[in-house]
Amino acid sequence: HYFNPGHEMAILLDKENYTPSRNVQKMCIELATLPVWYADPEDYVIVPEHVAPRFFSLLPKGLRPFAKVVTAHDLHEMKDSLPADLEAAPWGISPASIAFFRQLKKETGIAIQIPEWKEAYRKLTSRETAAACLEKIKEALPDIEIPYPPKFCTKVADVEKFLKLKNAPFVMKTPFSSSGRGLYWLTTRKLLAKDKLWIEGAIKKQGKISIESGLNRFQDLAMEFYSDGEGHLQFEAYSFFGTSSRGAYRGNALESQKDFLAGLTRFIDPNEVERIQACVQSVLQETYASIYKGYIGVDMMTYRDAQNQFHLHPCVEINMRYTMGILAHKLTERCLPARQIGDAKSDYFAQRGEALQQHQWFKKAYPLVQVGDRIQGYMPLCPVTKESHYLAYLIIIYGYHMGITHFQSA
Repeated sequence: HYFNPGHEMAILLDKENYTPSRNVQKMCIELATLPVWYADPEDYVIVPEHVAPRFFSLLPKGLRPFAKVVTAHDLHEMKDSLPADLEAAPWGISPASIAFFRQLKKETGIAIQIPEWKEAYRKLTSRETAAACLEKIKEALPDIEIPYPPKFCTKVADVEKFLKLKNAPFVMKTPFSSSGRGLYWLTTRKLLAKDKLWIEGAIKKQGKISIESGLNRFQDLAMEFYSDGEGHLQFEAYSFFGTSSRGAYRGNALESQKDFLAGLTRFIDPNEVERIQACVQSVLQETYASIYKGYIGVDMMTYRDAQNQFHLHPCVEINMRYTMGILAHKLTERCLPARQIGDAKSDYFAQRGEALQQHQWFKKAYPLVQVGDRIQGYMPLCPVTKESHYLAYLIIIYGYHMGITHFQSA
């Protein structure tokens, strides 16, 4: 396993030697051990530098065994004892992640199966494919209220034409971005100079942008799937997550699948949810399952219309990679006691030392205790030092979600 967030930009630029932004580089290093929480115990997680053994030794024994955390040097030293069926499993597949594993294989001499880059992956990663899938879903379910797909524009004039036909607010998106990045909101039907500047800059970088009407969002959620690359696709789990008012990712709720579904169907008819899930699965299977092997997360949302009625948007975007929803699902299975709820979050701190300070405060405020083979309280998911800027963690407090909007709190 290899944690490479932000891989969408490597796909856009089509570069094997792509260099992420400074903040993304920090995230790759500081959260490199995150795959430990969704990997199997017999797996390996590659990290750029040694992780203090003390971090894992201090975690509750009931959560063990963990996947093995290794550096390139470690792999070289143990190459003769490694399994013969190792497969490369990046967070997201891209030309850069494939090049990373090829270089790793060359440097260490390990036998590892590395996926080939397919040009189709570029199209499948773009928001244009998500829009096409939404159109198919809408056509297949004509009796269910489903928003129209976004319109893609290659110049400012195209955006202005769209604004005349719809009511504010609007959201514009770049085709290649993730986790709430690459979004720009318009609150009126008239473009200001700064709006035009964003549109022109985004089109110059990515060739086009999409625009759609903003919805009265109530709750973000996702359906997680797994594609075997041979034509079959299976449903894995629901996940619920929080975002800021502008769409930036804030964290995932931890809760049983039964309770998730019960919360969702308080607002959306159970039969409608079942039909949407089956339709989304069918469309994804047709679009992805014969080409791509790996996880797929379909972001959705519940929203209110002008009459204050609830509806489910079945395909806001599609993430062709591991997702925080999959991570949260695995954490729920591994860590969450029965009839409890919690949150999994990743926070960024601009100043050196702030992440460590927050970590120490959480430890005192929500002491970690073992409940059978599960846990309660605060637990960091990756090592935290005075140099850290990112803090990935979970908090399990009986009956309470820490700042993530959720159906139960409606």
